[in-house]
Amino acid sequence: MKRLCILGATGSIGLSTLDVVARHPDRYQVAALTCQRRVDELFELCLRHRPGFAVVGEKNSAAGLQNRLRTAGLATEVLTGEEGLLEVATLAEVDYVMAAIVGAAGLLPTLAAAREGKRILLANKEALVISGPVFMDAVRNSGADLLPIDSEHNAIFQCMPAGYQAGKVPASVRKILLTASG
Repeated sequence: MKRLCILGATGSIGLSTLDVVARHPDRYQVAALTCQRRVDELFELCLRHRPGFAVVGEKNSAAGLQNRLRTAGLATEVLTGEEGLLEVATLAEVDYVMAAIVGAAGLLPTLAAAREGKRILLANKEALVISGPVFMDAVRNSGADLLPIDSEHNAIFQCMPAGYQAGKVPASVRKILLTASG
């Protein structure tokens, strides 16, 4: 059984990840779900997936969500803000961290997960764009696994030769050209 923390659970990638989890309940379990503002959606996801933790952006929203979850009979602990994101991204029981928070907001929890040696499913390119060398050093130093999920960097990953290691230029690759799809 693999346990997941989904950073950005209410977005399209988070919801797609939860769809995969729901189709394979014998293989995956949700440890933590996060959102910034979509608290009603997060509540519904908590009812369905029963995580140990949920994180929301604001304290006022957190208190309301905690009350709703308790009333529904769930023991999910609700955390807030960046501190909550850092905590769930580094939980000892988490095997996989789906990094799907949009923009720079996802950098710190994703970097923390890398430093903890987690298997990171990276949908947020900004972690690489903003802090590429620092982030990749954390991955290498901790032994974390980094799997690109977003279309552009996953396409590059798929084109690399078997056995490719980050930081080493394979002899068969002369140039990588990435177009700006967005």
